[in-house]
Amino acid sequence: MPQQPRELVVLLLKGVVFMHTEYKLLEEYLIDKYGFRRIEEKEQIVSEIRQIVPADYKKIVFHEEAKSPVVLEETEEKVSTLKIYEGEYLDARISVYVMGDVVQREDIVTETGGEEQYPVYTAEYQLIKFVSDSGYALQQLIERLTIDLGLNVKSKEWVFHRGLNAN
Repeated sequence: MPQQPRELVVLLLKGVVFMHTEYKLLEEYLIDKYGFRRIEEKEQIVSEIRQIVPADYKKIVFHEEAKSPVVLEETEEKVSTLKIYEGEYLDARISVYVMGDVVQREDIVTETGGEEQYPVYTAEYQLIKFVSDSGYALQQLIERLTIDLGLNVKSKEWVFHRGLNAN
């Protein structure tokens, strides 16, 4: 059989910021909500910082800020990583590569009364690469993540590769 031309679509996302109160990382969200599977994971901790706000924080909060949530504790970890995930979206197979530095932050936040405390997780990604045969599926997935999660992306770059596929 003759080889068929095959187009591979790559979407590079740089400077991605993911914030959530339930999921620590975008990858956890992709696994839980869309059934992605982890294929490979390598990471090395680069740095770790932990800060605790004093118990008498109310004395150092400005009057205008008194009604806003207050961060009581912040933990930050910088990790150099390579993670690969695979899954499907709109019947298209998608591979996700998380590469470079990832800064993970966990803030313990309290409302003004101080009764309820909850975590806010933030992950800042240097580079995430999405690869698929379907540019449409990639575009729709990124739009869905942006709408559902408020995903913030500094820059997007689309790359198209055409090759031969022996089918």
